[in-house]
Amino acid sequence: MKYLFVLLAMAAMVFAANDGCTESYVSMNPAPSTDDISLSVVNDWSLPSGTKALGLDIFEAPGALYVLGTDNTNGYIQAWDAGSPAGTLPLDAANGSCFGVAWNNEPDTDTYYTNDWSNPNLFYTEDFGSTWTTVTNPASSNGRGMDFDGVNYWSTNGTGGGLWRFNPGVGQENLSTPEISSQPSGLAVFPYMGDVGVAVTCYQVMNIYFYVWDGSTLSYLGMAACPGSPYRSYGLAYSETNDHLYWSYSPTSGTYSLAELSFTITSLSRDTWAGIKTAF
Repeated sequence: MKYLFVLLAMAAMVFAANDGCTESYVSMNPAPSTDDISLSVVNDWSLPSGTKALGLDIFEAPGALYVLGTDNTNGYIQAWDAGSPAGTLPLDAANGSCFGVAWNNEPDTDTYYTNDWSNPNLFYTEDFGSTWTTVTNPASSNGRGMDFDGVNYWSTNGTGGGLWRFNPGVGQENLSTPEISSQPSGLAVFPYMGDVGVAVTCYQVMNIYFYVWDGSTLSYLGMAACPGSPYRSYGLAYSETNDHLYWSYSPTSGTYSLAELSFTITSLSRDTWAGIKTAF
């Protein structure tokens, strides 16, 4: 009976937050940052009360840069412009536990994928949310943060471990990330020396972990502590326009903020998406 009470209490906390975290809520200090990676805060916006920003991705086109974050309470993907609401895309009614969102990087032929921590499918729309279709999610209901590198989609694997690199309905592979000991939340990919850089956050351990995928191997680069003393970490995205990361977090329980971060990886330089696409 004692253990049943604990399980019920944990389930109640997850349901109340509606954020997909399946770990018990405890205070976890970040491990020390590695010397070769640093983060700096460029902007930090407090989001309006009653709104969420989970998962994150970036929509960018000439003259436009919007941070996309899912809001499963209000049932839409919210676009943020410098921390201000700038439009919504309705989620499928069956996508009530949505977390991650990934855009296909094509402004004229938009496709948006979302996942769900209560549903083993990915949802996708090609008509801006008028209709949604499903395809099997390689991460099942364990996926949280997602992104697209121009060739493949990426997803965290929650309690299942590692990362998924995949093409929906075509093929997938699971890549080990033993350095991440807590449940991951956000994921962003970025161009890195002609390869694909991958950054990952966790709900409760306040680090950003950095990896590089060279086409055959995922290698660990290091980690940096998240700025400040956040309560939870929820999403991560990368902008090619300004070479910055965007990070969503809760400064306190029940509140959401969005930060723009510059980042440096010592002795290594980043490339362009064009270089990545020609390499595959």
